Amino acid sequence: MKLLHKTPILVCSDLEEVIHQAEVERMTEMLFSLPNYDCEITVTFEDDYHKVMNLPLFYESNLHRVFEFLEERDIKNGVDSFLTDDGDLVFRAYGQNYTHQGKDGILTSLVTVKCFSEGRIPVSMARIFDGLAMENLTKEKESGICDSI
Repeated sequence: MKLLHKTPILVCSDLEEVIHQAEVERMTEMLFSLPNYDCEITVTFEDDYHKVMNLPLFYESNLHRVFEFLEERDIKNGVDSFLTDDGDLVFRAYGQNYTHQGKDGILTSLVTVKCFSEGRIPVSMARIFDGLAMENLTKEKESGICDSI
């Protein structure tokens, strides 16, 4: 998977967190500019405690409701966005901290979004987010933030 941010949210400094949030806002705008594709959403748990106890969850929704769906998850510690090799969007949501059997952890869930056009034809988000698009986004947001400080 390819990270669609300059820096993962869990290791961001204060300034990098502002840049990360600007990247998320720009991605939201880009998604809303696309047709409202039907989506299959899969939620899997990655942290040690929850991945043993929970099976993957499957949902149907549409592209314009993806961020609304994410807000219903536990995202207390933020979200990182990724693009899979197949062109699907993936969001890694970091929730509450917990301690289980003497080990500290963060509730971590992976939300995979597969988009389909009419006739259930898969839509690759790579054409929107791959390569230069995100590099330009990061440079644009960095320069905008640095100019305003």
